[in-house]
Amino acid sequence: MLKTRSRGQGAVEFALVAPVFFSLLFGIIAAGWLFFQSSAVNDAAQGGAREAIVVTYSGARLSLDSSNCATGTPVAIQAAVQHAANIIPVDPNQLCLAAASSFCPTGNTLLTQLPVAGNAVIEVCAQGGLSNPQSYTVHVTYVAHPLEPVLGVSVTLTSTSTLAAGSA
Repeated sequence: MLKTRSRGQGAVEFALVAPVFFSLLFGIIAAGWLFFQSSAVNDAAQGGAREAIVVTYSGARLSLDSSNCATGTPVAIQAAVQHAANIIPVDPNQLCLAAASSFCPTGNTLLTQLPVAGNAVIEVCAQGGLSNPQSYTVHVTYVAHPLEPVLGVSVTLTSTSTLAAGSA
């Protein structure tokens, strides 16, 4: 029998294959976590829009305090967003009146938050104004960092949900 020398062959093969294997493994884990966060952002927007309609049907209306920040209903909307997106942090700042945007055109009322780094930001558009909204659109934005420690990459996740009166 011919005896060959193969001492160290396994270590060399492992050294060649390990970086590719672990890169794929961590990539799959990061993609899964990013998908999970994306799903949470979608759930947050839907939960916020649903809560806005449900609270409005209960007789409550969005109202503004002296600093043009919303009271009452928006707190319930924020709580619903946080509950629906339980894996991502939601901005704790009050929803305050903002200028119209492409997300919420003139004639409607836009409430938004002062962004806090690392938190999901909520924007609420009351179509038809605060006194008698025909529908609510809730827009949630979250910056995810799935591969930031390795590649310095962040991904902005957004979701918008609109519910009209009578659709709760």
